[in-house]
Amino acid sequence: MSLEEYRRPRMIVLSPRSTAYDAVRAMMDNHVGAVLVHDGQRLAGIVTDRDIALEIVAGDLDARSTMLRDIMSDEIATLELDASIDDAVRTMRDHACRRVPVTEQGRPVGLVTLDDLLADGVIDAEAAGSVVKAQLEVAARFKPEGALHPEGTARPERSHGRVRALTRRKARADSAYGRLIHAVERHSGLQQRDRAELALQIVLGCLCRRVTPQEARHLVAQLPSKLHPSLDPFLDGPDKRITTATIEADVARELRMDREAAGFVLQAICEAVADSVSAGEIEGFRGQLPLDMKDLFPPTPLRRAV
Repeated sequence: MSLEEYRRPRMIVLSPRSTAYDAVRAMMDNHVGAVLVHDGQRLAGIVTDRDIALEIVAGDLDARSTMLRDIMSDEIATLELDASIDDAVRTMRDHACRRVPVTEQGRPVGLVTLDDLLADGVIDAEAAGSVVKAQLEVAARFKPEGALHPEGTARPERSHGRVRALTRRKARADSAYGRLIHAVERHSGLQQRDRAELALQIVLGCLCRRVTPQEARHLVAQLPSKLHPSLDPFLDGPDKRITTATIEADVARELRMDREAAGFVLQAICEAVADSVSAGEIEGFRGQLPLDMKDLFPPTPLRRAV
């Protein structure tokens, strides 16, 4: 089942310069809990009713003068219409969110939410619980990452809404990145975080440079935002000199391991990446790889389901 059912005839989309008051009125008038933020060229973020409560009310900001660009969550994951329900659950879990914009060739055309999936009966309690647990594990001032509840009873000082928004945004970004690194460690057997990070950077850099800049950007857009700056220099492909063998050689050299071990690490990282982005994106990316590199990403039906 694709996400076509979650296409909307009319999307509630505001500009980054719209105010929090505009967002609240739009939510109230349309009986929705979130609005998308588009800067005219790309989907820039999302603002939810929870953002309004935490950043405007708790932050004691003026809703009529605070712009959405100052409170929106820009750690935003999207899915194309041909993505599956499993992709939606995986994305919500990996990005610790309940709402995922649905796009068609990069243009927002819908929104799939955890509530939608539950109401439609297309996911079970276990899948929904995995999303909620991922959200609860995001770090906060009095709650370390991975903990489900705050530690202690200290009451936080009131801080400026912009500071709170940036802090929460950073926590989400750190959490998404941490989950991907943990997946790399788990799949590859690399025990040290710095080695897992180095291996991931090498592999992603080579893969991005092997395909067209547009396809590479599509992949990077679904990866944790902490990776974006380091991958920007590799969006200049396609470099047809890159092969499975050259990537293995780079991994072997930088991590000081033999080629067989490097090949295992390469395959493990590709599996971790495939589990972190939509099946549709992997199919599109795989389609641009030469025949001898397609095995790095097994066809979608063979990938592990959520």
